[in-house]
Amino acid sequence: MWKMKKPKSVVLLLIMVFTVSIFMLSGCGGGSTAEEASTWTLVNPEGVQLIEPIELNEHPSSLEGKTVALRWNGKENGNLFLDSVAEQLQKSIKDINIIKLYETMPETNDYGPSKMGPDIIDKVAALEPDLIISSQAD
Repeated sequence: MWKMKKPKSVVLLLIMVFTVSIFMLSGCGGGSTAEEASTWTLVNPEGVQLIEPIELNEHPSSLEGKTVALRWNGKENGNLFLDSVAEQLQKSIKDINIIKLYETMPETNDYGPSKMGPDIIDKVAALEPDLIISSQAD
């Protein structure tokens, strides 16, 4: 048969169980009583975005005689990549006009939605490029 060696600890344990039970039944434990209705708000953590189709511009069949703007976002070595792109375009395509925005318009050498405001976009559009090649350099 089982013998209780420490009756004080058993009594203390029973008192704690009784206290917790009363606490939970009284609604003090964060739960609600039978009379109170619980309201839950379901939040979807997926971050689903509505994507609407956009109409793309036609790609030119040739870059001969066209103006190409090169845009760098300011991250390391992106300008070196674009310098190489400019060199290759000038070697392979006759009569191409290259505009290095990172040299002529340094205010375009940044990234993020707040950095390329409408005024900068309008300045670039005023150059009337047929194509813009951008280096992310990430």
